[in-house]
Amino acid sequence: MKQKINIARWMLLSIIYSVLTFTGCDDYDPMENGIVDYNGKITEMDKTIAQPGDTVTITGSELDKVYKILLSDETALVEFTNTATQLQFIIPDNAPLGDVIVVNIFFSGKGLAQKTIELISPPVILSLSPAAALGGTPLKIIGNELYKAQEVKIAGVSVDFIIVDDKQLTTTVPDGFTGGNVEIITATGGIVFSPDELIFGTEILIADFDSDSEYYGGLGSNGNMDGDTEETADMSRGNYWTFTITDNGTSWGGNVDFYIQNLPVGYDDNSKITLSLDIQLSAPLSVNIMVQDPANVYGNTLSYDAGWQTVTLPFSEMGTGYGSGDPIGAVPALDVLTGVKIQPPAGSGDGNFGTIISIDNIKFIIAN
Repeated sequence: MKQKINIARWMLLSIIYSVLTFTGCDDYDPMENGIVDYNGKITEMDKTIAQPGDTVTITGSELDKVYKILLSDETALVEFTNTATQLQFIIPDNAPLGDVIVVNIFFSGKGLAQKTIELISPPVILSLSPAAALGGTPLKIIGNELYKAQEVKIAGVSVDFIIVDDKQLTTTVPDGFTGGNVEIITATGGIVFSPDELIFGTEILIADFDSDSEYYGGLGSNGNMDGDTEETADMSRGNYWTFTITDNGTSWGGNVDFYIQNLPVGYDDNSKITLSLDIQLSAPLSVNIMVQDPANVYGNTLSYDAGWQTVTLPFSEMGTGYGSGDPIGAVPALDVLTGVKIQPPAGSGDGNFGTIISIDNIKFIIAN
């Protein structure tokens, strides 16, 4: 690391005369006769590690003479405020991330001071597995740059955690949990929240297509639904299934069934049960999302944008039939269900041939 810093210093010295004229105000170059070491003017820099958006405070003397700050050998100026004894600057969004860099502080009167700082990209939480849990439940946090976590909290309670890799943390939901956000605190003091709260309840995973589930019985497509393909993305997405609306000569359209088996008994309060699944569309569509029992289907027709999105459809909002027919909320007990059905407008008159639909993470959420 020292070698990299020294190289950066010599690179800076070799280009300093060209970049110093980029002041935005006049052509005067106070360092044209040489460089004076002003490191002794810096008493302290309050952060040795930071991320974009953080404020860094420098204390010292003659700081009111600072007229320019550059990060590493970048030519983009860093905005700052300063007095004789204190200077503050904000790490810009376009700062070079991922390593220790040099902060170059230019003083009028030929002065240059240099300090080092590590700039990190903040972690991102993409999803929680399960999405609903009780106290004592193992929890997987999936995202990016998660190895930067210094502390993890669930509903405000600090928990022990294991860094699996940069995309996954594992922990356990604390006793007494009644719902709330998951948050990651980094070494910079930055806080990152989960995109959705962890629900106080139970998740029944039908299929995420990355692991086995005793409740999943396979899939079947028919009509103008075709091209069944299991695909794989990065770890945060994993495996999922893709289908293409294809002209197979079926005038009414087509649908995809994800079959269910052996669901647990005792869940018959529709006000507490929600179907959740991830859907990706190559173009905006209105799609029938349904559950089925041996005799009927129950669901709703909703409009979705292109791209990935999570569908959350409470049983209490599901109508009878292939849309939202009456009565609403007539879904039977959970253990009677035999499948989840996805039906886009796939008929010959709908004009959607070639549209691609992907499905992932089919589950039922039972709120406590």
